[in-house]
Amino acid sequence: MEQGSVRNGTFAEAAVGGVAGVPLFHAAWLFAAGIALTAAVWMQPGTLLISLILLTAACAAAALRAPRMTWIPMALLWVLLGAWCAEMEPHPAPAEPLHGLSDGLLRTVEGTVTSAGPVRGELEPDVNESGAELPSQRVDVRLASIEVVDDASDRLTTVNGTVRLTIRWAEGQTPFTIGCGERIRAAGRLLPPQRYRDPGAWDRAAYLLGQGVTSTATVKAERVERLGVAQRRTGLPFWPCLLSNAQHAAAARLLALPAAMRGWPGPLRISQEDAIMLAAMVTGDRTFLSHGLRVGFERTGSFHMLVVSGLHLAIVAGFIAWIARRLRIPRAPATLLTIAVSFGYALFTGFATPVQRSLWMVSLYLVGRLIYRERSPLNTIGFAVLCLLVASPRSLFEASFQMTLLAVVTIAGIAVPLLKNSVEPYKNATRDLRTVAMDVKLAPRVAEFRVTMRMIAARMRRATGSRWVGARALPWSVRFVLSCVEALVVTLVVELAMTLPMVVYFHRVTLFALPVNLFILPLLLVLMPAALVTLLVALISPAMAAVPGAVTAALLHIGVGLVRLFGSKAWGDLRMPAPVAVQVAGFCALLAMAILLARLQRRGLRRSAWAALIAAAVVAVAPRAIEHPRDALLVEAIDVGQGDSLLIVTPDGKTLLVDGGGFGGGPRMSAPEFDIGEEVVSPALWARGIRHLDAVALSHAHSDHMGGLPAVLRNFHPDELWVGNNPPVAPYEALVSEAAAQHTRVRSLREGDAMTLGAAQVRVMAPLPDYAPGKEPSNNDSLVLRVAYGASSVLLEGDAEAPVERGMLEEAGLESTLLKVGHHGSTSSSKPEFLGRVSPRWAVISCGLRNRYGHPRQEVLEELQAAHVRTAVTDVNGAACFSLDGKTDVRMSGCGR
Repeated sequence: MEQGSVRNGTFAEAAVGGVAGVPLFHAAWLFAAGIALTAAVWMQPGTLLISLILLTAACAAAALRAPRMTWIPMALLWVLLGAWCAEMEPHPAPAEPLHGLSDGLLRTVEGTVTSAGPVRGELEPDVNESGAELPSQRVDVRLASIEVVDDASDRLTTVNGTVRLTIRWAEGQTPFTIGCGERIRAAGRLLPPQRYRDPGAWDRAAYLLGQGVTSTATVKAERVERLGVAQRRTGLPFWPCLLSNAQHAAAARLLALPAAMRGWPGPLRISQEDAIMLAAMVTGDRTFLSHGLRVGFERTGSFHMLVVSGLHLAIVAGFIAWIARRLRIPRAPATLLTIAVSFGYALFTGFATPVQRSLWMVSLYLVGRLIYRERSPLNTIGFAVLCLLVASPRSLFEASFQMTLLAVVTIAGIAVPLLKNSVEPYKNATRDLRTVAMDVKLAPRVAEFRVTMRMIAARMRRATGSRWVGARALPWSVRFVLSCVEALVVTLVVELAMTLPMVVYFHRVTLFALPVNLFILPLLLVLMPAALVTLLVALISPAMAAVPGAVTAALLHIGVGLVRLFGSKAWGDLRMPAPVAVQVAGFCALLAMAILLARLQRRGLRRSAWAALIAAAVVAVAPRAIEHPRDALLVEAIDVGQGDSLLIVTPDGKTLLVDGGGFGGGPRMSAPEFDIGEEVVSPALWARGIRHLDAVALSHAHSDHMGGLPAVLRNFHPDELWVGNNPPVAPYEALVSEAAAQHTRVRSLREGDAMTLGAAQVRVMAPLPDYAPGKEPSNNDSLVLRVAYGASSVLLEGDAEAPVERGMLEEAGLESTLLKVGHHGSTSSSKPEFLGRVSPRWAVISCGLRNRYGHPRQEVLEELQAAHVRTAVTDVNGAACFSLDGKTDVRMSGCGR
C-alpha cells in the first residue's frame, strides 16, 4: 500500500500508506500524546484502566465488523495507554525523615560516599572575598545516621537518604581527596536544595531529587572525619564506586598529557584547556569545564561536542559496527558486540540519565533493525521510543530525550527520504562506471548522469594519459562532493528541527550553528576514535600517548578554532523567549507535514517539505507579545533567594529591571558554576515574552543585587543602565565595561533626577547630591527610585538604611502605594517614621528561605503589621506580582503564567 501511494504521489494516499507502513511509529507518537495529556489533565488510573478494557473490546469488534475503521479505536487505545502508564509511574520523593531534619541547624551526619568529584583548585577555583583560591570537592553521601537534638538528649539516629556535601578548605590548608566508597562523618547545616519559584526558572531541587539527593550542605574541611572504606560482605567496594574511580582516574591521565607533550609544536600539543575538553568529551568528567571554555560552544550550538551525549555514544556504536562489518562478523553477533561495547562505554562515562537513554535508544534501534531490517527507519525508531516511554513515561518531558528523539525522527523522516530520491541515486551511480549493463536498470536521468561521467572520464584519461584519474579520481571526487551535500542536507534538517527545543529550553537561536556543525559533526567521527585511542594508550603511559595525542590535538584544534572564530561574534547568538502553546502546536503540525511531504514521489510536492520545515522554524521563533496588564503598572518581585531583582512593566509595554540578584551579601561575587542572571532572572523575563529591556537599574554594588546583571545585559541589550554613586571596585567596573560592550548607555543618577518610562514617571530619591561612598560598597550607596503611574506608585529602596531614610523624610512626594522594603527586611531599615511618611498599602520583601541573616526580622514584620501594611515575602510566596491601576488600588497575585 505504501509503495502504491508513493508512485501515485498524492498527498492523501501517501498519508494512508504512511499509517500502514510505519505502525509502530504512529503507536509511539500516540502513546507520547497520552503522556503529554497527563501534564495538563489528571486522570484517575482506575478510570483509565476501565476505559482501556472497553477500548480493547471496541478494537476487537471493529476488526471483525468494520476493519477499515479499526484505526480509530486503536489510536485512542494507544493514547489512553500512554496516559495510564504516566499516571502509574511513581514520582521521586525526598526521604521524609531526612527532609524533616534539613532545617539549617548544625548537625553531625555519618554515611558512605556514593559519588565523589575531584578536588577543584587551580583549574577552576572558587574565590573568597580576597580573591584567593579555595579548593573544594563535591561528594554525595548515603546517610546511615544523623544527629538529633532535643530537650532530653543529643544522639545519633538511623536515617535513610542522600545528601550532597560541598567540602571547602580554607586558605593555606592542604586539600585531601575523599574517594567514593569511603565512610565519613561531617558536621554541617543541611538544607533542601535552593528552589527559585519563578516562571521559567530551572528547578534544581527536582533535578537533584531525580538523582536521589534530598538535602545539600557546605561543610568546612576540618569538620570532616574519614572513617575508612565501606566494604560489602565480599570485601570489595560496590561497583558504582569502581566505575566512578575509573572515570576520574582516566580523566586524570588525560589531564597529565600537557606535561608529557611540552616539547611538541603548538598545533600538535595538547594544552591544559585541550585536556579539560578531552576529559569532558571522552570520560564525561566535566569538573574543570569552566564558563570561559563553554561560552563559545554554547553560542555556536556545538556544546554537544564537549559532553558525552547520544551523539558520542552513536559514534562509538557506529565505529564498533564498522569494525565488525570489516571483520565480516555476522549481523546478529555484530549487533550484540556493538550493544555490549556501547553499554561498557556508557557505564565508564558515569551512566548519567541522558547517556542511559541514548544507550537504550541505540540498543533498541539495533534490535529493531534486526527485526525490520532497514525497510522502515521510522518504524524502528518507533519501536525504540515506545520501549523507552513504557519504561519511563516521565522521560518524555526531559530536554535530552526530546532533542534526541527530534533529531533521529527528522533524519529518518525527512532527510533520508529527500536524499533517497535526489542525491543518493547519483552517488550510487558513480560506482562501477565501466559496467554499462547497470545503466538499463536505472532511472533515465541517473543513467544519463552515468553516461556523462563516463565521457568526462574518457576525456580526462586522454588529457592526462592516466587511467587512474578517470577511473578512480573522478568518481571519488564526485562521491565526496555528493557526500558533502548529504551532510549539508542532514545538518540543515536537524538544525531547523532543533529550533523549537533550543528556544524552549535554552532561549537561544544560533545563526552559526549550521556552518559550525557542518564541520564539527564529520570532525567528531574522526576525533572521537582518535581521542579514545589516546586515552587507552595514556592509561598505559602518558609518554606513549603523545603520538596519538598529537593527532587528537590537531583535530581538536581545528574544531575549537572554528568554534572560537564564530563564537566570538556575539551577534550570531540570539536570545529569545520560549514560544506559547499555539506556536508549539503549529511547529509540530508543520513538522508532521514535512515528514509526510518528504515521502512523496512527485518532485514538486517533495520540495514542499523544505517549505514546511522552514515554516516550522519560523513559527517557533516568531515574536510574541509581552504578558502584562494593559491598564495597570506591573511590579514583579522576582524570587532570587537572598537578593533583589524587580521588574516593572508599564501599561504601554516599557520595561525596567531593578537589580539582578546574586549570591550572599557584601562584596563576595557569584559562584562561577551558577549564574543567577542566566539561570533565574533571564528565564523570568523570557517567561513574560520580553526580548529587550528599555532600562536596567543597579541599586548598589553588592553582589546580591549586581551579580546577575552582566548576564541580563548580554541577553536583553538594554538601552540604558542607571547607577547611583558607587565606589569603583573591580566587579562594578566590570559591569560598566559590559554595558559599554553591549552599547548600553550608562546614566549616573542623583536625588531630584526624573525620567519618563512610557506611561510612568521615575523620580530619584537617593543618593543625595553630596553623598560620597566609601572605598567598599555599602547599603547606603543605594539608588532609591519612585515609579509613579497616575495616582499609584512604588518606592524601591534597594538596601537603604536608616540614615538614607532620614534624608528622604525631608523630601516631598514620598507617599507610595507599594513599598519594596529596604535591606531584605533588616532592622537597619523601615523605621516607623519612614513607614508613616510612605504610608504604603502593600509591601514586598525579597529574601532567601532560611537565610543566615534572619531576614525578614520579626520586628520589621510587626512594624508593618502595626502600620496596617499587607506584606508579601519571596521566601514564603515566591515571585510576587502587583498591579497598580493608576488610581489608589493595588492588587497582588502570584506570577504563574
